Amino acid sequence: MEVHPIAKMLAEKGVESADLSMFSEEQRRMIYSQAADILMRLNKHESAFIAMELAGRPLPVEQLKRIAENKILLGQHREAYELLLKTGQKELAEFVKANFL
Repeated sequence: MEVHPIAKMLAEKGVESADLSMFSEEQRRMIYSQAADILMRLNKHESAFIAMELAGRPLPVEQLKRIAENKILLGQHREAYELLLKTGQKELAEFVKANFL
């Protein structure tokens, strides 16, 4: 399947500010899904997860957990906290919040 040019543009310019209201729901989901795939290949995980949510795709929980663990080790506690909340690891997220934020 060929990548939609707007998906490429979203990956380059950002998913958050895009207005795809002129497309049907099915087209929007496809565009956001393709943008998420591109962003994952570029290691732009936060933007990829936003695109996945907009596409209605389930988040890759195991991958999110690994990224959160790496962020803790790197001292990026705010990002780790937010990722842990997304994975449903509320206890660990609260531990990070109480001890590092």
